[in-house]
Formats: sequence, C-alpha cells, structure tokens
Amino acid sequence: MYNIYENKKNRWVYASKSDKTKFITTIHIISLSVVLQFLLFRELPEIIYGFFGFLIYGLGILDADFFYLLPYEEIDSIFYNIMSIITTLTVCFLTFVFIILCMRKFVLKQDIYNHDKNKIDKTEKITYKFKLPKNTPFLLITGVCIIEFSSFVYLFVNYLLEKLFSVVPIPLSDFQLYFPQTGFGIVLYFISLVIIPAFAEEFVCRYIMLNILKKHGNIFAIIVTSVFFGFMHARVSAFIYATAIGVFLAYIAIKTKSIWFPVIMHAVVNSVSFIFQYLYSLPNFTESAEIIYFIFLSVISLISFIYLLILIVKRKEPELKNPENYMHVTNKHKLIFFFNIASLIFFVLAILRSFEDYTFLNIPDLKFIIG
Repeated sequence: MYNIYENKKNRWVYASKSDKTKFITTIHIISLSVVLQFLLFRELPEIIYGFFGFLIYGLGILDADFFYLLPYEEIDSIFYNIMSIITTLTVCFLTFVFIILCMRKFVLKQDIYNHDKNKIDKTEKITYKFKLPKNTPFLLITGVCIIEFSSFVYLFVNYLLEKLFSVVPIPLSDFQLYFPQTGFGIVLYFISLVIIPAFAEEFVCRYIMLNILKKHGNIFAIIVTSVFFGFMHARVSAFIYATAIGVFLAYIAIKTKSIWFPVIMHAVVNSVSFIFQYLYSLPNFTESAEIIYFIFLSVISLISFIYLLILIVKRKEPELKNPENYMHVTNKHKLIFFFNIASLIFFVLAILRSFEDYTFLNIPDLKFIIG
C-alpha cells in the first residue's frame, strides 16, 4: 500500500503506519552497514597479513623458489595486492550479506527484490542487464574529467591547510611509491586497483544501497550513497573525488536502470590512475609524464566542455523523475540518515582516519610549553 502526503503541511501522512518504521529501520541498516564496512577495511588486512605470515614462516606452504628470485619490494607488493583483493571481496560480500539479512528480517522482502510481477516498482530497479547510455564515450570522458578536476580541489584544500594551520600531507613511503615490475605483479596490481573495486564497490553502493534508498527519492538516494562512498575511502583526497564521481555514477545508474556504466566508469578512472602511476615512476621520465598529463587533461576538458555545451543547446533536462513507488519523506526526517548514531560514528571514524595522512610543519616544543 502506497503512501499519500500533503505538500502544504510538509509532513508524513501514511496509508500504512508501518511505512515510517520501515524508513527509519532502513536508515539504521544502511548506516550500520557502512560502519561495518569501514571497520572491516581497517582490521581485516592485519588478520589476512598475519595468516599469510603463518603460511610462509610457520607452515612453509608458500616457500617456493619463485619468490626467492624476486626483489623484496616485488614480493611485498605481490602479497599486498593479494591481500587487497581478498579484503575488498570479503568486505563487500559481508556488507552485502548484512544488508540483505537485515532488510529481509526487518523490512518487506519485496522492497529489495520485487519478485512479485504485479508490483509496480519492479521496473524501477537498477539491474545487471547490460545497458549503456547513448553517449557513453562522452560520458566516460566527462567522468574522468570530474575526477581530474577534483584532484585540483584537493590540492587547493591542502594549500589552505598549509597556509592556515601549517598542516601538510605526510610524504608517501618508499613502499607506496613502488609499483610492481614483473608481469605477474603488474597483472595482479591491475586486478587489485581496477577490476575488483569496479565490480565489488559498485555492487554494494550503486546496486544494493541505491536500489534500497531510491524509493524515498532519487536525489536523496544519490546524495546518501555518494557521501557514504566518499567517506568509505577515508582520505581527504579520496573523499573529494569519490563523492563527486559518486553523484555522477548514481545519476547514470538511475537513468539507465543498469549497473554497467558505473562499473565501466569506475574501471576507466582507476585505469587512468594505473597508467599515470607507471608513467611517473619511470626513471628520467617525470617531465615527459607531466607534458603527457597536461595534454591528456586539456583534451578531456575540451571534449567535456563541448559535450556539456551541446546538452545545454539541445536543452537536455538532467532532472530525475521519482519512481512510481515513491514514498514521501520530509527533508527534516531525511536528515535522520546523517545524524543517527551509526552515521555519526562512521563520520567520526572516517575523519580521524583522514587525519593520519597529515602532519604539522612546525611541531611546538613541548618542553617550552610545559616550562
């Protein structure tokens, strides 16, 4: 039974008294799921790393001549990427299981899967049916452009932090600056950086979460999933570009009712990062890499600008219509999503994690202060 509401009074008027309970329950399930995901991404790598250590040094299972022929940095990178793949898949799977079990237990099953063919909201679901927008190449270029310009916003934020508070990002370690050099290591790194995140993260954010939330309004669903997607990366730089691209991906997913464009866009963005990481890591190639990056940025910016200009001239409206199973919730009540206990805990944890990437330029002399 669908709800009826009065816009003038701006309040809930439900045909079913359980609708309010369903909405609030959904809020807490999604909020708790992102807290769970964040904690798993923080703690699970250490568990997996310890397990690898036990296999290598304790049981000697992975004691093969192959590893002794490689440099220490290459071996460390290989195991790190294996650990990253296992961590991402495990965390996304556990998050998926948590959301589905809780939604089945506390919310109507039809709200997720819409198995009943008579349900009007079945046609509103974002699916894995392969469907791409007509202007996919231009949209992909625009998405990459959004990411690249978000990096400039990050640089500007760092500039302000340095000028106002003398806070700067901690320089990358030698391990972070090292990229695999063997064929096996490069392929593994590509899978870890490009393939796995594109499928796993999009499945959780743009398929599970977006499908659950869009019945309460497309704009609301886009904002929530994008902000959570940004905070899930738990770094200032990642939050800026992840939130920006999250809005773009969620919009296209709702428009096409397919998860494939977000998956491909995610893979393309990470592939660009993968390519330029190796270009910048090449010896005596820094200046050439800078020139290539400048040309690349200029080309995608020009194409994106022309594409957006054409959309404006053709008066293409970017508005999204609410789904037919739309459940009206006032903006006041939607704020519960960002101010419930679970969400606040998640935001605090993510902010504290981002602080770990920064340090003060001039640390005060504690002895002087105490004296």
